[in-house]
Amino acid sequence: MSNDEQLLKLQSLELEIAKEIKRICEKNDIKYFITAGSLLGAVRHGGFIPWDDDMDIGMLRKDYDRFLAACKTDLDDRFFLQTWDTDPEYPFSYAKIRLEGTRFIEKFSEQTSMHNGLFVDVFPYDNVPDLKILQKIQGLKYFICKRILWIKKGFGMSMLQESKKQALKYRSFLVFSKFFSCEHTKKYFIKTQTKYNNRVTQKIVADGSYTYKKESILKRWVEQLEPVDFETEKFLTFKDRIEYLKYFYGDYLKLPPIEARNGHLSVFVDFGPYQ
Repeated sequence: MSNDEQLLKLQSLELEIAKEIKRICEKNDIKYFITAGSLLGAVRHGGFIPWDDDMDIGMLRKDYDRFLAACKTDLDDRFFLQTWDTDPEYPFSYAKIRLEGTRFIEKFSEQTSMHNGLFVDVFPYDNVPDLKILQKIQGLKYFICKRILWIKKGFGMSMLQESKKQALKYRSFLVFSKFFSCEHTKKYFIKTQTKYNNRVTQKIVADGSYTYKKESILKRWVEQLEPVDFETEKFLTFKDRIEYLKYFYGDYLKLPPIEARNGHLSVFVDFGPYQ
């Protein structure tokens, strides 16, 4: 199978996962929205960004909690709900829906033993404090908690083979993380994320692969949702999606240079029964 064929197969299976997420949300009247690169792809390409290999779905925290609960009874057996509660080796504070019988191993996580099937990310969004100083404090706590959990579960060891600066960063956090347990860090992280959810704030934030500041978006964007075409399906997203894309990507219609057109850095893909 060529690289192009593999990417198309990967995208088609991720679309199946996303359709299952959509089905559960619609059955349980749960609001969700495609975001980040998935929304960019929908607007600019009518589906996946041609060189991209993932999908991003967001939910407000209250909807995210309802989604996790619904998955316990409604998720089809072909899929696996991955959180740090269902998979002890998983360090992230958001969920993935994995496709059973497949494998997708990324360089960042190749030394770990977590479930590694093909996946779609599901991010909870929490309130961001309005004061700049409180944003900086919360953002720093996000940064520290994420890296403690990554390192304690064996993520990022590939940094040791990168530049001296990256290797030094990894070793520094490796020492720092020894002073904290995973369970304590998880509890503190969730407390930090949800601290302002009982207040009225202008922004919300997800914990994904971008920075805290960039992922802090206007809450009003998620309050008005409408369907958008994505490949052969329709998924909910922001009515003000152009405003969001300009904020997130700037000139979102401009294609990146060819050398920058890449997705996850994978080291092994196995489609299993879907080969």
